[in-house]
Amino acid sequence: MARNTAEEISLQQLRALTAVAETGSFTLAAEALQLTQPAISHLVKRLEEELAQPLVVRGRRIRMTNAGQMMVDTAVRALRLIDESVDACRSQSQLREGRIVLAVGHLTAGALLPPLLGRFSQKHRTLATTLLDSTADQMISRILSQEADLGFGSDIGQKHSELATEPLFSDRMALFVRDDHPLAQHAVVEARHLEALPFIHVNPDANVWRAVSRQLSSMANVYPRVVHHVSMLSTAFGLIQAGAGVALLPRYVEVLMPANLRALGVVRPTLEYPVVAIRLAKHPLNPAAMAFLAMARQHMKPPRTRT
Repeated sequence: MARNTAEEISLQQLRALTAVAETGSFTLAAEALQLTQPAISHLVKRLEEELAQPLVVRGRRIRMTNAGQMMVDTAVRALRLIDESVDACRSQSQLREGRIVLAVGHLTAGALLPPLLGRFSQKHRTLATTLLDSTADQMISRILSQEADLGFGSDIGQKHSELATEPLFSDRMALFVRDDHPLAQHAVVEARHLEALPFIHVNPDANVWRAVSRQLSSMANVYPRVVHHVSMLSTAFGLIQAGAGVALLPRYVEVLMPANLRALGVVRPTLEYPVVAIRLAKHPLNPAAMAFLAMARQHMKPPRTRT
């Protein structure tokens, strides 16, 4: 295979030639690049050997040959682009600039992300963060298409081999009812009492609801009667306020609950709502996304501790 001459030319040779052209002196070029004058001469000489022709007219007054000037003009443009790219990569790795796009399930977005985003923005003021409220299917699609760097929400199961999930925490689920509901005066209800209730189902495509349904049917012989399917938590709360039904939700959304609703613990069985981070399994995160995930591991948790 024939040798490609361009592969033998180094950035250091191009910088040496450019410095000689700009300063008109091997000595001044050496000072500018913090090298010795013999080192600059050697670099330029090696470049001339690679190109098989002189690039510099040596003498009391240094000048470029036509080929030398062509190389200098090209090198100036190339080195500028390379330096800009290197600076940008270093700025990103040092978290001085960067952008993160997050696809977040509706429940997690409203209750858990605001304090985390606030903490992250305070620590990394120059990083831009975009949050995309998402259903379970939208979250998966946005990560697979690389529209989003990271996803946060309920467990998506094992059906997507291209995705990697990392558990962050699990919160107990509660029954959300209006404060004049017959069960509202109870702090805890047994799952068997859910059988006849009209349920509002939030984000029904989420994998977690299949797991909850299996638990209720196998352990309490309960098959919830769903009367409304909705995507947004605010819609579910509005329907509960209107007396249209009740909802099973993770307790962490209690911080967003209207004043005339109540959150009741559910037992026999206790129902858990796992929250996970989701990313492409074989695609490295950019430095900003890595920093956000590290903060999520440390600080994403229910708004308050409950017994």
